Amino acid sequence: MAAALVGVAVLGLLTGCDLLAPQDTKYIQETADGVNGDIGPIFIGNAVLLTAQATSPVSLVATLVNQGDSSEEVRIVTTAGSETVTVKPSESVQLGTPDGQTVTFDSLDVKPGALEPVTFQTSTMTETLNVPVLDGSLPQYQDLVP
Repeated sequence: MAAALVGVAVLGLLTGCDLLAPQDTKYIQETADGVNGDIGPIFIGNAVLLTAQATSPVSLVATLVNQGDSSEEVRIVTTAGSETVTVKPSESVQLGTPDGQTVTFDSLDVKPGALEPVTFQTSTMTETLNVPVLDGSLPQYQDLVP
């Protein structure tokens, strides 16, 4: 009987550790350099602007995923102009990568370290994201800077 009581007490103490310990799964953080957004069926993933310096061309690096049943024209608008990208149903389009489409703005006067508003539009929805401006100092972006 005494052994059973000691066993229950030890079991209670060991399971009590989880009660007071912080649980990391409660605090999920995005592990990306860029920002994400949604415009209807279009998911915008890890959007960043890349430039060498304030007077250089700026390239948008992002992933557009069409989760809908029909093609979508996505218009990307900055203070320096706009570009349009077509995303077919259930398709993913890479922007700013060697295998993807190029979206470049020549006169967008931004400096690395800033946040720049970029508007993504479909025929029915609009989403403006504050996109971080990076340079080629991070290894994953060195070959993508225009």
